[in-house]
Amino acid sequence: MKKLLFAAVLAVPVALQAQTTLTSDLVEGGKTLVELIRVLKEPRIVTVAAGTPATVTYIDSCSVKQLGDISFKNKTDETVQVSMFLRIGNVYAATPLYLTLSAMTQESLYSLKVGIYKYKIEIGEVDDKITLHEGELKLEPCDKLIREIK
Repeated sequence: MKKLLFAAVLAVPVALQAQTTLTSDLVEGGKTLVELIRVLKEPRIVTVAAGTPATVTYIDSCSVKQLGDISFKNKTDETVQVSMFLRIGNVYAATPLYLTLSAMTQESLYSLKVGIYKYKIEIGEVDDKITLHEGELKLEPCDKLIREIK
């Protein structure tokens, strides 16, 4: 019985030592992961070719996330409705983006996904709408487009 108890007492420190190693490995792995995330979150720097002035340009998040802004400025004396559909391949999205602009106002859509949009500018009520203009526009990353409605 003494030998069994003695063997159990010797086995406990060995088991604890194994847990300490596992814990320290997990802690070191966590530190490495945190450092990796910190490096990836820092702003990226675009390098300039040799022989040009040393200017540093930071890449904006709109280019990384592929986003842009569109504004419509209504310069008419009537309320205008703008409908925008994102083109996906050869078809357009089923749900449009709507803007209603009162006379002499400006409205914007921020952080839109880049791509080609079909837009339709209309005046009038639901039953008798008149289309002023219809077309497509291309939204590039970091664009801040302003379209005037005259």
